[in-house]
Amino acid sequence: MSDYRLWLAAIPEPLPEADARVYWNLKDPTSALVEALAGAACFYVGSWQEAHVSERPQSGRSPAVRLFDWLFLRGTIDGCQAPVLDPQLRDELNALHRPRPDDLPSESAAAQELDGFLVGHTSWYLLPEEKAPAGP
Repeated sequence: MSDYRLWLAAIPEPLPEADARVYWNLKDPTSALVEALAGAACFYVGSWQEAHVSERPQSGRSPAVRLFDWLFLRGTIDGCQAPVLDPQLRDELNALHRPRPDDLPSESAAAQELDGFLVGHTSWYLLPEEKAPAGP
């Protein structure tokens, strides 16, 4: 079984739509995308396996998979973008991170650490990464 890991990569400037489209379509990264991720502030959220994945949106059985799914949706719903971390997105991510009764065991960051990262990067743009970006 494969383990997937989730890091949040917070970047201070928005990505141009063309670069965001490349990111969400998993194409070879553009130089602007490489540069943005190299300067990103990163936070490790946790991990999941295939058993944690659900066909229903936001119902994955681990906090990390729910955050990944939500950021993917927010990044692709109205064109391609890196979602801006505003108070609404922060609240949504914190709610999705809370343990649920049907969650399977998985590695997960502490809720207060996640919230601290999110508060500290308000107005930045978030991208989900499955490996740690080479940040500052």
